[in-house]
Amino acid sequence: MQRFLTRTLAGAGFALLVALTLLGLRELAAGITAHHLQGVADQQLFRLEHAEPLWQWQLRQPHDLVAGRAFGTADVQRMDGGLRIRSRDGTPFELGLPVSGMLDPGHWPLLALQGEADVPFRLGVAWQPQLGQPGCLGWQDTPVAAGPLRIVVDLRRLHWQGVDGSDCAAPQRIEVLRLRLLLPAQASLRLDDVALRRDAPLSMPAQPPLQLSSDPATATRQVADPSLPAAPWIALPADASAEMQLALRQRVWRQRPGALILPHGDAPEARSGSGVPGWLPWFGAIGYLLVLAGLALRPPRSPQRRWLELAACLAGPLWLVVGLQLGLRLTLPGLLAFGGALLFAAQAEWRQRPAVWRWLGDWHAWLLPFALLPLALLLIAGCGWHFTAPAPGHVLTYLLWAALQQWLMLAVVLRRLEGSRLHPVFAVLLTAIAFALMHTPNGSLMQLCLLAELWWAWCFRRTRALLPIAVAHAVCALLVEAGLVGGLLRSLEVSARFFL
Repeated sequence: MQRFLTRTLAGAGFALLVALTLLGLRELAAGITAHHLQGVADQQLFRLEHAEPLWQWQLRQPHDLVAGRAFGTADVQRMDGGLRIRSRDGTPFELGLPVSGMLDPGHWPLLALQGEADVPFRLGVAWQPQLGQPGCLGWQDTPVAAGPLRIVVDLRRLHWQGVDGSDCAAPQRIEVLRLRLLLPAQASLRLDDVALRRDAPLSMPAQPPLQLSSDPATATRQVADPSLPAAPWIALPADASAEMQLALRQRVWRQRPGALILPHGDAPEARSGSGVPGWLPWFGAIGYLLVLAGLALRPPRSPQRRWLELAACLAGPLWLVVGLQLGLRLTLPGLLAFGGALLFAAQAEWRQRPAVWRWLGDWHAWLLPFALLPLALLLIAGCGWHFTAPAPGHVLTYLLWAALQQWLMLAVVLRRLEGSRLHPVFAVLLTAIAFALMHTPNGSLMQLCLLAELWWAWCFRRTRALLPIAVAHAVCALLVEAGLVGGLLRSLEVSARFFL
C-alpha cells in the first residue's frame, strides 16, 4: 500500500510539473509574440513621424519578388543595386510585390517607383482585395519615358477594370499587388525601390489606444468605427495567447492596415530598427563555431563533459529558433550555426561509437510510437478545420526532417541526459522541453510537441529504436498539418516565420 501511495504521489507530481510546463510554454510564446508586435509598432511610429512609407519594397535580389520571378515571358536578375527586368517577346508580364497582411491605398494612394528605363514602356497595376477574389487592372494613360525613373502613380486616378471588362472602384484594401509592364521585345529596365506614400503628411497626435475586445464580433465593430484615424493605436487584450494576438492582428489588418497594434496597451516608442547591429549575428555565429571546433578537437574529460556537449548541440538551433533568426529566408549566420551544431553532434556521436541505439527494431518498437496516431485523429475530428492532403514530395521531405529531429533529440540529447546521472523521468521531461522550444513561439504547437515527445522519449528508452519514432512523428505531424492548421493551430511555422 505504501508503495502504491508513493507511486501515485510521484505520478501526480509529474503530471503537475507537466501542466506547469505547458502553462509556461504558453506564456513564453505570448511574451515573444507581444515583444515582436511592440517592435513592429515602434518602427511604424518612427516611419510615420518621419513621413516615411509604411510599405516599401527594396528590390535587390530576385527573391524580393513573389516567387522570385516575373509572371510572364520576362527574365529577372540582380544588377546595379536593383533588379534588371528584360522582356523576351514584348508581351505584358507582371511582378508580384510581397504583402504582409494588407495594404491601405485608401490612405496611402501614391505608388512610387525608382529605377531606370532603357526605352519607353507601359506601366499598369494589378491588385486583389483578398487572395482568391476577383482582381482589377489599371494602366497609365501615357507610356513612361526612358531614362531615370521617378514615377508616382496616383491609384485613385487610374481607370480600373475587372477581368470581365467591368469597371472597378479605386482600391481601399489590397492583399495582392502586382506591377504590370509592357516593354518591347529584348528591352529592359531596372527597378530599385517601390513604395506606397501619402499625398500629405500624417499628423501624429498623442492617441489613447483603442482597447480591443477578445470577442471577434465586438473587435470587428470597434475597428470599423469611422472616426478612427488612418493609423490608429489599437491595444490587444491582456493575457492573450500568441495565437489570439496574431488572429486579432489579422482581423485589424482587414479593416485598418495602417494600425499600430500594441500588446497589453503599451504605448509605442519611435525606433528606426530592431536595435540589433548587423554584425552581431555574424559575431555570435563565428564565436559559436569556434567553441564547437575547440570542443571537437579537445573534448573535455571532466564529469561535466556530457552537459558541455549537450549545451553545444542545442545552443545553435535554439538561438536560431528562439532568437527569431529564421524568417522568410534563412540567413547565412543562422545556417552556419545550425549546420555547425549538427556536425558537432554527429562528431560527438561518432566518437562514442558503438552506439547503444539502433535504427530499426522489432514489432513492439514500431507499435508503441504509433499509439499517438488515434489521439491525433480524434483531435482532428474534434478540432479540425478542413483536411488538405499533403503532396508526396512534402511527405518525403518531412520524413527526413522528422528523422533528423528525433536523432538530435533522442540519440544525442536524451542519451547525454541519461549519462549525467539525472533521474530518467527528468531526462525525458528535459528532452521534451528542448523539443518544444525548437517550435517557439508557436504556442499551441509547442504544447503538442511537449506531450508527444514525452511519449516518444519514453518509447525510445524502452526500445532504443529511432526510425519507428521518426516515422510516427512524421505521420502524426502531417496529419496535424493537414487537419488542424487553420483551426486549433495557426500554422506549423516556427521562429519569425510564425508571425508571417
